[in-house]
Amino acid sequence: MARYNLADLHTHSFCSDGLRTPAQAVEEACKAGLQALSLTDHDTVDGIDEALEAGEKQGLEIIPGTELSAHIKDREVHILAYCMEWRDPSLSTYLEQLGRQRYDRGIAIVERLNNLGIELSLEDVLGEASGSSLGRPHIAAAMVNRGLVANKDEAFDRYLGDRSPAFEPKPYMAAGDVIDLIHSVKGVAVLAHPGTSLSEIIISQLVNSGLDGVEVFHPAHQPPQIEYYIQLAGRYDLLQSGGSDSHGNADGSRIGDCGIGYEAIAALRERAASYA
Repeated sequence: MARYNLADLHTHSFCSDGLRTPAQAVEEACKAGLQALSLTDHDTVDGIDEALEAGEKQGLEIIPGTELSAHIKDREVHILAYCMEWRDPSLSTYLEQLGRQRYDRGIAIVERLNNLGIELSLEDVLGEASGSSLGRPHIAAAMVNRGLVANKDEAFDRYLGDRSPAFEPKPYMAAGDVIDLIHSVKGVAVLAHPGTSLSEIIISQLVNSGLDGVEVFHPAHQPPQIEYYIQLAGRYDLLQSGGSDSHGNADGSRIGDCGIGYEAIAALRERAASYA
């Protein structure tokens, strides 16, 4: 059923760990009856130009975005960046560095798997990534295709998940520094899918570091959590965002399954203008 006057501000393509092209993401958004879409691939902006071109042809508004990994103390968090100048050289340099670190992390995970007796090569993994930003989902997919595990869930549960035998932590990126970078390229920093795992103390620390908003609406958020984050956004003067976090998996959320009213985009743009 089409859902009108909604924006899906959290989606992924094969430029990171999704299964669709950016143009296909735009097509799915149009079929869902959306007015706006943000492509927020992990640690890359490679799909934005394609999404913009497809959006212009199909009459869909595209909000430039990305999802950046960060840390606050020993906790990893994800920060969604919106409305930024995605071609800014400082952002490009930072993302190139992240790409190299993701590649090195992939090598380390494959080596850990090999030490556990799992016969998987880096070439198997790179074949799954197809030149996109390398991540654990690509390693999981390679393991499934090699018949080493039954599915991606097993790969993460047994080998790749946090504190699992082949887990390799991401390089430390202080959340405050990531937020400062987003602001320096005239973007808005929004905490992604806080769920139940982040305490208000941590969120308040992110606010003190310049956090602009919080993803209130997400498929993993139940109604009580949604209400909690609506109230929290009010207490800390945070913008609200929402999206499907769709990767294109058949058993996952679809673009348009979860989103936010179009008016949220005006608030994001107003905040972004303050950093211009």
